Amino acid sequence: MKFFKWRVFIITSIVCLLPILLGIALWDKLPDVMAIHFNFYGVADNFAPKGCVVFGLPVLMVALQAFCCFMNDTNVQKNKEIKKFEAVTKWIIPCVTVFLYIVTLGYSLGWDLDIRKAVAFIVGVLFIVTGKYLPEFDSINGFNIEKEKARKINRFIGYETVIMGILFLISILLPPVCLMICLFLLIPYAIISIVYGIIIGRK
Repeated sequence: MKFFKWRVFIITSIVCLLPILLGIALWDKLPDVMAIHFNFYGVADNFAPKGCVVFGLPVLMVALQAFCCFMNDTNVQKNKEIKKFEAVTKWIIPCVTVFLYIVTLGYSLGWDLDIRKAVAFIVGVLFIVTGKYLPEFDSINGFNIEKEKARKINRFIGYETVIMGILFLISILLPPVCLMICLFLLIPYAIISIVYGIIIGRK
């Protein structure tokens, strides 16, 4: 796979695996069973053995990163325009891995953490960053649409995505139910994006 950028993959994979050192350093202080899933109120409702969390989570994220890099590099081969977004997409998983790993360990160590707020924060930031870059595209992968139309669609979805990101960040300051509302808003968000794209594409 000559098109696959191994250097970037190796660097980002190392970042995904680095938190394991923290897990090893705190091994004796961590409980044998750790929380890995939480409800909308930040209460743990699913657990896994310590070893699976400390070692398994980063390894799983590396596998996910490999898939992400493969899809990204494949698309770049077909559409050079995606290069503008490459740095963002390839660093999302490593950054999320480090953030979630520290939050997961911190919760197990008894830190005063609100998991709901942590999740709302990372999702909000990802939406804002993604939305910021979307307007730069003048094409839509997989669709033969005129550049001006594609740019208009991407600009609209970009603004829409940034607004969703801001709503997620605002939900941090509001009751837990607001995060649930934001998640439900993803449905009309997706529908509006599709409908707008169809309308503009057919003009």
